[in-house]
Amino acid sequence: MLRWLRGFVLPTAACQDAEPPTRYETLFQALDRNGDGVVDIGELQEGLRNLGIPLGQDAEEKIFTTGDVNKDGKLDFEEFMKYLKDHEKKMKLAFKSLDKNNDGQK
Repeated sequence: MLRWLRGFVLPTAACQDAEPPTRYETLFQALDRNGDGVVDIGELQEGLRNLGIPLGQDAEEKIFTTGDVNKDGKLDFEEFMKYLKDHEKKMKLAFKSLDKNNDGQK
């Protein structure tokens, strides 16, 4: 899970210039293997592996069940984006607490 955080969320916390919806859309499209506009647990797991971000079954299932707000067994883009935004905020706060001198470094 830490590799995913370092690779996707933490660069965002350090650099505010990128457009979040664009990043989210790009990642969502990479995970939505069949292009039906939703991501199921299998697509999430396979997509993360293909992106070089295997988190392990427990972490992947936790992401999925937490993100699947309407409990339909799929993540639509809105659910996916909400999950990432909520966790990105938490990571930004954690990063700021570690960045004592505000230089973008630990």
